[in-house]
Amino acid sequence: MVRRTPDPLEDAVAPSYPELRKILKPMGDPLADAVVADILDSGAVDDVNQLFRRIVTVEDGVPPDAPPLLRDYLEETRQMPSWVDPRRVAGISTFFKRHKAVAATVQATAGLVGTYLSPVGAKTLHSTHALDRPHRRLSQSTRLFMGMGDEDAFTDHSKLIPTCQKVRLVHAAIRQLHLRSGRWDAEADGMPVSQYYTAGAALVFSAGTLDAMGRIGVKTTQAEQEGFFYAWKIVSHFLGVPDEYTPDSVSEAHALWDASRDQEWAHSEEGVLLTAASIRLYQEYLPAPVRPAVPAFLRRALSDKYADLVEVPKSAFDLGADLASSATSLLTSTPAAHNVVSDQVLGKLNEAVERVGRDAFTARHDTEPQLTDHVDDPVPAPRTEEKLKATPRSVH
Repeated sequence: MVRRTPDPLEDAVAPSYPELRKILKPMGDPLADAVVADILDSGAVDDVNQLFRRIVTVEDGVPPDAPPLLRDYLEETRQMPSWVDPRRVAGISTFFKRHKAVAATVQATAGLVGTYLSPVGAKTLHSTHALDRPHRRLSQSTRLFMGMGDEDAFTDHSKLIPTCQKVRLVHAAIRQLHLRSGRWDAEADGMPVSQYYTAGAALVFSAGTLDAMGRIGVKTTQAEQEGFFYAWKIVSHFLGVPDEYTPDSVSEAHALWDASRDQEWAHSEEGVLLTAASIRLYQEYLPAPVRPAVPAFLRRALSDKYADLVEVPKSAFDLGADLASSATSLLTSTPAAHNVVSDQVLGKLNEAVERVGRDAFTARHDTEPQLTDHVDDPVPAPRTEEKLKATPRSVH
């Protein structure tokens, strides 16, 4: 499936962050938007969600009873882009062989909170799922993260590519519903779930994950970093981000990541509420004595500067002086010195990421990406006493 052809982008000058923001913030996804508009207008959301469950791998093909526009979309967007380099694809496995578990854990914790640090992103997410039930988004995100590490992720047997195709349509549905609601301020916030949002989320989960892994002491080689980044470059393509606006190397990605984080991340009430709900979720899976370590872990992975923006609680809980060596030992199976407390925390967080997906399935929460036919009304900023209830208490 992967064929090497000359890369039309390899000689292109990488766009600067201001250029990306200007171009991508008002940009939707015409191909996916047309499909979703047809689905919404025909009232076929439930039928399409049922159809999604029948598409598991690329080789499954497109169900013959799919609506014509949807069938054309699924056929057109399942092809590997011509610029994909088999040598770089082969390098993806070097990262996931050593770091699949820790990367999935960081993406599902610090990465998820990173998407809440974008006020517009938090506002959008806040309207599309209940604050007290973040299991569904985490389980679906984990499906994507873990799928990237499968040996068949970028082959004809891929489960990842159909997942991306569905997520792209989910984004289009949220975009269309916000535009139709008459409540979205496009002048102030840009296009809802714009290409800028999707490209930014890809940076959070790629360059941001590598940054957070370094902050918790997990060492990665340059080759491993390039492999992980390249996986996200391909995923960005399948999520609909125009190829010319995705960085081509880890160094370019980090430069954009630093600029976007410094200029876009800010405090928002929605971000605070979503973060608090996520912290509560993670704490449900930890023994009571180490639950305060969840915000401590997020603070270390994100840094205090950014954790403060979403009011991650401060705690006297100490993850241990040997966090770097214990994290490396626990999550990459590399012999190292141990710190009992930090081993517990990181091990339990890793288990939690896996259990959320299993529990969501057991509780009949759909882990498949699913279209929605409505968005919630904006929720007023909480009063102080309500906010205190939503935020886990610090332990001092």
